[in-house]
Amino acid sequence: MIEKFMAWAEQEGWVIKLSDVVLEVPEPIRERYENIPEQWLSFISQFSYISNAEQNVWFLTCDDYLDSCYDFEKMSLDSATGDDEWIQDIKSFWNNTFPIIMSVGGDYHYYAIDIDSGKVVEGWEPEFEETTDVAESFNEFIEKVISGDIVLVV
Repeated sequence: MIEKFMAWAEQEGWVIKLSDVVLEVPEPIRERYENIPEQWLSFISQFSYISNAEQNVWFLTCDDYLDSCYDFEKMSLDSATGDDEWIQDIKSFWNNTFPIIMSVGGDYHYYAIDIDSGKVVEGWEPEFEETTDVAESFNEFIEKVISGDIVLVV
């Protein structure tokens, strides 16, 4: 699958940097998301960078999980200031929704893995917590990206 993805990315003008070593998602992220699918971990461990040419759509790589994976969660929490029930709902949602791709070129949106089901979902601003299922698994998601059924552009 990696070779097919890289061929697709090159054809589409994406910028990819392979890692010289196998990378790991940081431990605090593994603790928060205990059931990250092995498909995703195996895939992302090989890359240090994956972005479209405009750098406004990117796969979160292992280093990104140290800070930027929480950006949309933070935006939602900022909107919920003073509403404890809403804040708890947002935290609960993001504790089960593992972001894998972020897009900031137009309307902010993301792709994530639902930790309970393993499905890949898509969410948009302003209601990041309202998602649509787009694939039954990460492997199916990548297959849909390569085939053009899912278009990763803004």
